[in-house]
Amino acid sequence: MMKFFRKHRKAVSPVIAVMLLVAVAVAAVGAYFIWFRSFQTQTQKSVQESSSGALGGSLQMVSMTDDGRAYYVVIKNTSGSTITLNAVVANPGSDLNNTAGTATIANGSIAAQATQTFTLTPYNWASGGIIRGTTRTFTFKATDAATPPAEVILIHTYTDS
Repeated sequence: MMKFFRKHRKAVSPVIAVMLLVAVAVAAVGAYFIWFRSFQTQTQKSVQESSSGALGGSLQMVSMTDDGRAYYVVIKNTSGSTITLNAVVANPGSDLNNTAGTATIANGSIAAQATQTFTLTPYNWASGGIIRGTTRTFTFKATDAATPPAEVILIHTYTDS
């Protein structure tokens, strides 16, 4: 009876076994890469928020997104006085000043300890506007209404989606 089982016993081909092993290894590396990138992004945001507070900045970036035509920016004023947004410069790109046609800003001022949403529309960019995957550094220039008035600068790096 034992000879019968040995004769008809089928094994997995070595070629198929190697292919399965490689597929499992590639899947594991892919999963690790995805996990690592999400961890890296979370850490980067945390460090950026911590450094903003440590440097005494009175503007804090809450979030920034885009829809392919405009940027949507949520900024928090952490100071004790009103801050007025004067200009936004994107690099690469051109100025996004708060004049008509270059940036749509419903209200250029942010009350003390308040959060304000701004819509920034690219105007006359040599690069063709918002291009997915392009990393830009935004410099937000503002004036603090405290006595004496002070210039406030917030720098934020964003990758177009």
